[in-house]
Amino acid sequence: MVTYVTNMENVTKMINLCLGEEITMSNQIREIVDQEIQASGNPSLRKFAEWLMEGLTKDGDGTISHATIINWKNGKAPATDFLIDILAVYPVSDRRFLFALRMLTAKSPHIWGPDGVIWTLKNTNLPKAK
Repeated sequence: MVTYVTNMENVTKMINLCLGEEITMSNQIREIVDQEIQASGNPSLRKFAEWLMEGLTKDGDGTISHATIINWKNGKAPATDFLIDILAVYPVSDRRFLFALRMLTAKSPHIWGPDGVIWTLKNTNLPKAK
């Protein structure tokens, strides 16, 4: 019986840890979406969706709607494939690129690193260009 209680305590701890991380990610997603909507100067969710999709293909299931944005505002993370498409299409200087990178970091910080820093390279280790 003691083993069962100990195992249940461990399971409870793991569930609480996972839920805590999920809540944190949801809060980050909400915050990022709210910040981007404000920064875009367009309070309209439809206009925000159009702005995000501007350079992306409209074929298949790659489109997003204002309802999708509402889900994001409620803390549901965008699809990783969609965010990576944004990274591939928009230049680094574009707010949409930074938006996608921040969202990916919130979803998978163990992969994308803090603030979207995936790898760090020292200039001394880089080969010289000829």
